[in-house]
Amino acid sequence: MKLKTFLSAAALLAASPTAFALANETPTDNARHILNFEDVELSALIADVSTVTGYTFVVHPDARTKRITVSSTSPLTRDQVFDVFLSALRVHGFTAVAAGKATYRIVPEQSAVGEAGMGAYGSNAFTTEIFTLSHVNALEAAKMLKPVIDEQGQVIANSQSNTLVVVDYASNLPRLRQMVETFDKDPSVTETVSLKNIAASELAGILTTLNTTNGEDAYKSNFKAVASEAGNSIVLYGSEAAVERARRVSEQLDSADRIQDTLRVIPLNNADASEIVPILQEVAAAMDARRGFTDSSVPGTTIAHHDSTNSLVISAPPETLVSLERVINDLDRRRAQVLVEAIIVEMSDDTARELGLQFLLSGTENSTVPFASTNFSRSAPNLLALAGALSKDTPFSSGTDDTSKNPFTQAAINSLLGLTGLSVGVGGQNGDTLFGAVLTAVEADTNSRILSKPFNMTLDNGTSSLLVGQNVPITTGSVLADNNTNPFTTVERKDVGIGLTVTPRISNDGTIRLNIEQTVSAIAGVVGDATTDLIFNTRNITTSVIADDGEIIVLGGLIEQSETLKNEKVPLLGDVPIAGRLFRSEGKGQVRTNLMVFIRPTIVRDRDDARVATDRSYQYIRAEELWNGADSSITIDKFVNQVLGSPPPQ
Repeated sequence: MKLKTFLSAAALLAASPTAFALANETPTDNARHILNFEDVELSALIADVSTVTGYTFVVHPDARTKRITVSSTSPLTRDQVFDVFLSALRVHGFTAVAAGKATYRIVPEQSAVGEAGMGAYGSNAFTTEIFTLSHVNALEAAKMLKPVIDEQGQVIANSQSNTLVVVDYASNLPRLRQMVETFDKDPSVTETVSLKNIAASELAGILTTLNTTNGEDAYKSNFKAVASEAGNSIVLYGSEAAVERARRVSEQLDSADRIQDTLRVIPLNNADASEIVPILQEVAAAMDARRGFTDSSVPGTTIAHHDSTNSLVISAPPETLVSLERVINDLDRRRAQVLVEAIIVEMSDDTARELGLQFLLSGTENSTVPFASTNFSRSAPNLLALAGALSKDTPFSSGTDDTSKNPFTQAAINSLLGLTGLSVGVGGQNGDTLFGAVLTAVEADTNSRILSKPFNMTLDNGTSSLLVGQNVPITTGSVLADNNTNPFTTVERKDVGIGLTVTPRISNDGTIRLNIEQTVSAIAGVVGDATTDLIFNTRNITTSVIADDGEIIVLGGLIEQSETLKNEKVPLLGDVPIAGRLFRSEGKGQVRTNLMVFIRPTIVRDRDDARVATDRSYQYIRAEELWNGADSSITIDKFVNQVLGSPPPQ
């Protein structure tokens, strides 16, 4: 390596009176080098700089023919050599562009502008930097920077994002940054103007409309007018020229003599005019008394409303009129809504077990066999009815085989039709002896799970009711005239189903107070076989709770478990061990009920919240259709489109 270095230096000395001397053989950061080139080809300088720095250079053909002179009297480090090399290229209209790790392309400056990277690898290398402007317009900033950028550099303004893209030599970027920091300052000023005659909210709307701008002018103005209702003043913010112009307009509008301007017709957007009139009358009476307008000769304040247009008509002195307008603006605001969703979960498990044995022994006609029988009310069939239907020896029997005249026949049939579970029996007639035995065993298990979700939307402080069910008639009385003629029955109707009545109140901290009445009712059946009176199951919750926005809380519920054990037996015989099972009937029932009611209130403040709530419920119905495989010709989307004439929620 050492020999190669000296040979290279000798070759350079032969080609030129001066050469490139190396103070160290290896390209390290601590090595020192002296540059001494006199009218040599640029390719020779590139080759030696590549040896010193360890970089690889890809040279443009036009650069090889250039001749260059570079000299230094003091040793230079490797980075300094590379910086001097870039400066020499810049003098001759070339620059180095990074093409990879330790690789550069030597190209003309015109080509390097489009390839400049974001990082600077030398003060004489092209680099790209993006300036984000906060106050000044990008197009105007580009005009100010253009004269100080290199002839081959570029500055591009983006008015949409208000940014500048600058491509220039790294040595020139600090000056550009300083210039941007100097002119990109907030020129806005703030000024407060007190008003006497005109309402602050009205003036704020006028000034905002006058100063509404778009596009590039938005960066010039940035004007805002904020009304302060408490002191009837207006706060102006923006450029000095815009604020001064707004101040002059405010003074001119506020200086107008409004003594004769004592009448206002104010349409309301959200509030009910009839509800606001009493409030305004009380406020106006207090203001009139405070200002001394108690004299009957001086017209007082008159306030009326027009229902059709929901407007207020006010006749009052100018000072009172301004104050009333401020009160109206505070009251006529869009009220938030509350979506109240209730979830009713009811699960029950009813089990019943019965086991009974009945037997019958009886003699007929002239038999001396004694009568003995067991008959339990909880067991079926009725063994006595069966025996009466089979026996001819009854008071109702004519001694023939015609059973149609025997009333026990129909009773026996009804008893057999009511059989449930397992029934095993044996019976018959042996001579004059009638006998029979029936064993019945039944087990019943009923599980139910009911889920309901009533929900409704109502205004803040408004009351909303929802009822889904039936209107059932209930007989309350019956009257017959003489001789049981002209019957007359009175009927009362009762709503049965799921009902939800709620009144929400939104607090300033975002919590919601709810006055709720939740009712779930259903028909349980009739009281008995001999009457048509109905039994109703009713579950009612009336309460007041506080919940956060979107929070699910429990309103109430019932967890109940009851067991019923009923035994019927023959006295004494039913208590005999083992054999006593023949003389008793046992029944056991167990009922478990789990009822819970949950509720979730959601505040709907604006159009976006309402759309989210609507979309969630609509998507649930749409998912149900897809799950059940609904016919595509009758989907809810098509129904909404055809009936309402608008696209369904997306």
